[in-house]
Amino acid sequence: MEMSTIPNAWETASLLCKFLFYLGAASSLGGALSLMLYGDGRRQSVQRILLYQLIGGLLGFQAVLLSFLVQVGQINNSGLAGALDWGMAQILLDTPVGDLSLYRLAAFALIIATSAVMLRQSHLLSAPPDLSFYRRNFVFHCLGFGILLFSFRYGGHVSVLELPAQIALAVHFTGFAIWLGALYPLYELTNAADLDRLQFVLKQFGDHALFFVGGLLVAGGVLTLNLIHSPAELLTSPYGRALSIKLLMVTSLLGIAALNKLRLVPGLQAASGLQSFRKSLRIEVAVASVLLAVTAYFSTVVGPMDHM
Repeated sequence: MEMSTIPNAWETASLLCKFLFYLGAASSLGGALSLMLYGDGRRQSVQRILLYQLIGGLLGFQAVLLSFLVQVGQINNSGLAGALDWGMAQILLDTPVGDLSLYRLAAFALIIATSAVMLRQSHLLSAPPDLSFYRRNFVFHCLGFGILLFSFRYGGHVSVLELPAQIALAVHFTGFAIWLGALYPLYELTNAADLDRLQFVLKQFGDHALFFVGGLLVAGGVLTLNLIHSPAELLTSPYGRALSIKLLMVTSLLGIAALNKLRLVPGLQAASGLQSFRKSLRIEVAVASVLLAVTAYFSTVVGPMDHM
């Protein structure tokens, strides 16, 4: 069965919602982990990263809500007004789509509340936050992210697969969220004046990245083996071609990350070292944004042949 790879209006709206969902999830976990492990303690830096988490949570919440309305509209097939049909919405709430949406809304509500409370507390503190502050923020964001992971069992291509594939999805999604979600906090750290501290933190992040990026890649390989049956599908099916583009984007990100770790971070003390690293991070953010869009596209508009 061949599926059109050109999104219609509903699919385009759904694609945008999924992009924002990924962004919200990444900002939550990546931001919380960065604050706890790599933060420099500066009040301005802490507040900006907490605001980053808060905005990501708000975007994610709205994306989930709009995604549900889009699916109501798709079922009605009666234009924009069809998305506001409360009777159809009530029916959809009693399906796995409703369960998925409610879990995700609850997760982002927790993420928003945590970010708002921690941001408020950061304004009231008379001294830099201590480790317990960062740990509380991390624990509650992990709880919200855990609910997001649990929601995948109610929808998506992987939800119909066996438990190992679902675990692989959880590992893959977590690794992606840590990696991509940490990019802005790392960029924020480059505003610090202490280059020795910055170099140490970035080296520490690079060492940790070997584990969570490695987990992301291994889990991604397991998912790929479960969703396609032959290498030829990477070229002959819409899903395979979208997956190939995603793999190309991941390879590009790995190349940038390797350049940062092996060349730019060791050269931070040079006159142009900091600017080169900032430029590299901006490029990495741009490539990551394309990767998110491609991932949203192939999980929304196209799908593996066995799950369409």
